[in-house]
Amino acid sequence: MFLQMLRVGKVAYLNTLPMFYSFGGFKLVEGHPTELVKKLRAGEIDAGIVSSAEYFFNPQDYYILPDISISSKGKVCSVLLLSNKPLEEVEKVRITPNSLTSRYLLTFVLKEVHGIAPKEVTEGEDALLLIGDEALNLRELYRFTYDLGEEWFNATGLPFVFALFLIRKDVPEEGIRALHRELKTSIQTFFADLKKDRVQLPGNKDFLKHYFSNCIDYELGAEHLKSLRRFFTFLERETGKSAPEFISLFPLL
Repeated sequence: MFLQMLRVGKVAYLNTLPMFYSFGGFKLVEGHPTELVKKLRAGEIDAGIVSSAEYFFNPQDYYILPDISISSKGKVCSVLLLSNKPLEEVEKVRITPNSLTSRYLLTFVLKEVHGIAPKEVTEGEDALLLIGDEALNLRELYRFTYDLGEEWFNATGLPFVFALFLIRKDVPEEGIRALHRELKTSIQTFFADLKKDRVQLPGNKDFLKHYFSNCIDYELGAEHLKSLRRFFTFLERETGKSAPEFISLFPLL
């Protein structure tokens, strides 16, 4: 009964499917990344898969659930800058409001990698930053596609961590351990079933199998943590806020 009262935020994107494939025993609250961040900050949910930048801004409030993330080791396939012009000709960019992490990653790619600073606009854009299902559905409508996961990897040699499973520090340890077990089991079950063609996938089945197997990385290892520190150093320069001194993973043992 106690576990069923824990409120867990689920981003309403396809890339979270493995985490929640066989997931049960907790109350799920769906929403866009920015919506879930607000709920997590306000204590309206107890845990959730949210933008990694949230930990940079409020590390004192959270534990990071170990071994789990939404990351990429190269192309992520669903965080895309889409344009009908080559990047060097882009002067105006419209940015999805749905993810703070992707916004800052785009700033890194444009400023640090390509040395350009297009103006952000709400209409009349030369390029459009989309994430999640929107990016997957619209990617083929544009002549030029810039994958931000790939851009980060080419610049740093590191995976990029788009989302972390953050847990409020007032959640009892029993609930955190049970949540971790349930998520890991769901991810393992999903990929076992995917190999056996038992997963019902919406849309282009071959592409989505490639997407889950080759684009999205659900781990959180040493290289991912190194990448987070690198990204947080960039955020420190951009925002003037000090990066977290420690990255606080919940101690499962």
